[in-house]
Amino acid sequence: MNGARCVIQAGERHTVRWDRVFRALAGCTAIAVGIGLSLVTGGRSDVGLADLAGLFLGAEATLAEQTMRDIRVPRTLSAVLLGANLGVAGLLLQAVTRNGLASPGLLGINQGAALGIVLGVAAPGFAAVPLPLLATFCALAAAALTFAISGAFSGRIDAMRLILGGIAVGALGFAAVRLGYTLEDDVSRQIVRWTVGDVAGVRMDAVVRLVLVAVAGGGAAFALAHRLNLMALGQAASHGLGADPRRTLAAGTAVAAVLTGVSVSVAGPIAFAGLVVPHLAKSLAGPDYRRLVPLAALLGAGLMAWADALSKLWPGMAEVPVGVVVALIGAPWLLAAVLSGEGAGNAR
Repeated sequence: MNGARCVIQAGERHTVRWDRVFRALAGCTAIAVGIGLSLVTGGRSDVGLADLAGLFLGAEATLAEQTMRDIRVPRTLSAVLLGANLGVAGLLLQAVTRNGLASPGLLGINQGAALGIVLGVAAPGFAAVPLPLLATFCALAAAALTFAISGAFSGRIDAMRLILGGIAVGALGFAAVRLGYTLEDDVSRQIVRWTVGDVAGVRMDAVVRLVLVAVAGGGAAFALAHRLNLMALGQAASHGLGADPRRTLAAGTAVAAVLTGVSVSVAGPIAFAGLVVPHLAKSLAGPDYRRLVPLAALLGAGLMAWADALSKLWPGMAEVPVGVVVALIGAPWLLAAVLSGEGAGNAR
């Protein structure tokens, strides 16, 4: 009898492992298909995956191969990296606040980074400051202000004050951004195009910046994974186990702000990617942040690849900004999370 029970238990464990393998393969296939669609869709119908062969041909490449190399590949890579960065940033914010509604958009960090870009474009005094650095600084300032309103610096985060503070900070930041619409025509048009969240004009120099921050930020987030696991037990338990929750909060928020600031400097504020992806990751991998960090990066990359592909397949239109597509996905998700009460509890 014991032998039979052991065989059954072994079979169950074997089934669970194959189920995980199947889900992993299905997820990777979906992400690969999204990346492929992002590469092959666009204005020219004669550009396909075969033109990837011209990536290293230089001036000898055909016009289709140059289009793939200079426009399609940087655009797809930027979408993938933006998704990875924003997915990890949202995961970090939800972890350090223990609030499932926390994200760069809802906490005002996106809008703070956007304000930094507008200052760099419109204010002559900031012209010498690199836009990614300015966006990151303003994102950090917005995060600090939101957390100050929530009571984080006094040792306890109030969930309602966190969300309301983020909304208030975001409203202030975006009000300042909208002042840019009243400037001279060329500047205002540049600001309007950028604030919708678009990757159509991204080129390889911006991709390099995204790669660097993705590697550094992703590595830092993974290094924080153990501390985030302890923080999930509660601030008192985390402190008792040797991980000061205030330091974890500061480190996690700083990494999230850097990931968000550099991403916003490339494509503008893209809302909801940082909200949806962490929930998907947790539903697939459970609560262990050692698995959640790489999974959030992978799922964010897949979400943005599909969003970029769908933005070029919009019926009746040549193309819509990728930020619009992500918002159409994320807004219903936010509504469902609020109505179900998910993530609405107070952080302890």
